[in-house]
Amino acid sequence: AMSAQIPPAKVLQFEALTGAGALGILGGVTWYIGNPALFLGMGISLDIVSEQINALQSSGKTVVLIGTEKNVYGMIALQDQLRSESFDAIDKLHKMGIKIAMLTGDNVLTANAVARPLGIDDLRAGLKPEEKVEAIKDLEKSYGPVLMVGDGVNDAPALAAATCGASMGVAGSDAAIEAADVALMADDLTKVEEALRLGRVARQISKQNIVFSLIVLALLIPSALGGFLSVAAVVFFHEASELLAVANGLRVARKT
Repeated sequence: AMSAQIPPAKVLQFEALTGAGALGILGGVTWYIGNPALFLGMGISLDIVSEQINALQSSGKTVVLIGTEKNVYGMIALQDQLRSESFDAIDKLHKMGIKIAMLTGDNVLTANAVARPLGIDDLRAGLKPEEKVEAIKDLEKSYGPVLMVGDGVNDAPALAAATCGASMGVAGSDAAIEAADVALMADDLTKVEEALRLGRVARQISKQNIVFSLIVLALLIPSALGGFLSVAAVVFFHEASELLAVANGLRVARKT
């Protein structure tokens, strides 16, 4: 339209249809744009274009239809390009012993075309936002704690429901960022592995410091009560142990 210098028409009463598409009034007619399920739900037959839709979806494309309440008048095929770092990110997570699940609103054919080359362990396609929440609960029952990574409005409920939600801070929607526990400020999937690795190191060091502090207290308190050490000596050793704990905590910085 821009290359043909066609001015954009004014759309009235625009409304987003969560998990399906959107609608708006143009020229007194309500137009819809969304996935095939949106039009099937309105009772519109897609038999004429079903073969084209299946062919496009099988090649990994997301099909978006345009039409009214009576008929379909157009079709747009969209395809996400797999970023090079995606393969590296998935590989690193697998090496950490982490299972990867893909939750998407796209149909199974399109989702398979993306998930297969990436080596996704668990694929769940055709999900609405509320169904992603149920999938998160099911994954927690099957695998334990779940980290949900997302960036869209439709991901927000699942981000909030997961054990830990992480949004892509640069590309993420406001709803996703607000619902998540962690915002990755770089639009780089390898940062997920880095955040998990850093979290594991921090937890390990925290446990070490707690155990070390308990051992020090278990030694100093009886020594002070039994008169084996003076109060000044107990205070000195206690403060020294705190400095050692702080120094141990600083090791996290060397691992980033």
